[in-house]
Amino acid sequence: MTIGKSRVLRLSLLLLSVLALGAVLKEAVAPRLLRRKLVAAVQGGCATCTLSLGRVRVSLLPLAVSGFGVRFTGGTPNATVVSCEARRVYIPFALFPLLRGRLRAGRIEIDQPAVTVTEGDLYGPTSAGGAPPDLEIEGAAVKNGSFVYVRERPGRTGRIGVTRINAAMGPAGSSDRLKDADVEASADGLLEKSGQFRLQVRAKFLAKAPDTDVKLQINGQNLAELDPFFKPEDGIQLHGTILEGRSTVKVRGAGLSASAYVRYRGLSVKIEQNKRRSGLSAFFQSLLASVTMVKQNSDGGHYDRFGAADLQRKPKETVISFILRGMKVAAMEVSSKGSRGADHR
Repeated sequence: MTIGKSRVLRLSLLLLSVLALGAVLKEAVAPRLLRRKLVAAVQGGCATCTLSLGRVRVSLLPLAVSGFGVRFTGGTPNATVVSCEARRVYIPFALFPLLRGRLRAGRIEIDQPAVTVTEGDLYGPTSAGGAPPDLEIEGAAVKNGSFVYVRERPGRTGRIGVTRINAAMGPAGSSDRLKDADVEASADGLLEKSGQFRLQVRAKFLAKAPDTDVKLQINGQNLAELDPFFKPEDGIQLHGTILEGRSTVKVRGAGLSASAYVRYRGLSVKIEQNKRRSGLSAFFQSLLASVTMVKQNSDGGHYDRFGAADLQRKPKETVISFILRGMKVAAMEVSSKGSRGADHR
C-alpha cells in the first residue's frame, strides 16, 4: 500500500469515527442531557411542578429538540392543579444558554395538547419554590388542542370544555428583557360541542397584581350544553341559543370591569332551590320573581342587548374564577336591562 493511500485510509477512518461519535452524541447523549436540563429547569422554578418526557429527538439544523409524550402537572391538590399532555412539543433553542440554566427558545410548536385546570376550595399559602427559570420564547403555536376547566366543591363538580383549539402566543419570558412585557395570545375552537369561539388575551403574567384583558366571542352556542358547568356551580339550567355573544373583561388588581353583548333566542332559566346557591343564582331568583325574561332579543332591536359588571375579587378567588364570574354577570345583565337595577358587587 502506498503512503498516499494509507493517509487517505486513515483520514477516512478518522472521519467515520467523528461521524459515529457525533451520531452517538446526537441520538444518545444529547437527548438525555437536554431531558435532564429541561426537567431540572421546571422543578427549579416550581416546587410543585413535574415534567416528564417520553422520546426525545435532537435536530442540528436548526438546533431543536422534539419531545413526544410530554406530560406536565403543577399545583396543589384540592386548590388549583394544572395538568397537560401533548403528543409532540417542538422547541428550537440555543444550546449554550441552556447549559448555563437559561432557556432561549424560538417559536414553540405544540401538537394535540390536552389541558385540564381543576380548582377546589382549599387555598393554602403559596408554595415556596425557587425563582422563575430564566426563560425567553419567541412565541408558541398550538394545533388541535383541548381545554377543560373543572370547579370542585363538596358534593358537586362543574366542568366546561373547549375542543379543536388552534392558538398562537407572542414573545414571553421571565428574563429581565421580557418579565415586564405584555404577553398576547389568541385562540379559536369549539365550546361545548356547538359554540364557535374566538378568544384574545393580553396579560402581564409575572405582575405582582393581576393585569389582564380578555375578549371572547361566541356564535351558535346551545345553552343547554353549558349545564355541566352552570348547574353544579350556580344551580342554574339554561335553554336556548346564543346567536352572537361578545364579552370583554379587564382585571386590574382586585377590580374587574366586564361588558357583554348578546343576541339570543328561546332563553329560559331554571334555578334549583337549595342552600348551596351562589350569589349569581340568588340574583336570578330575585330577578325572576318580578320579571318575566323575554325568550329572545334577536328580532327588531326591541330589547337591550348590552350588559356590564364592576366586581371586586373575593378573598381567595382565583383569577380564572374571577374572570368567569365577571363574564357570567355581564351576560345575564342583558336580560335584566330595562326591568330594574341590581347591584352585583
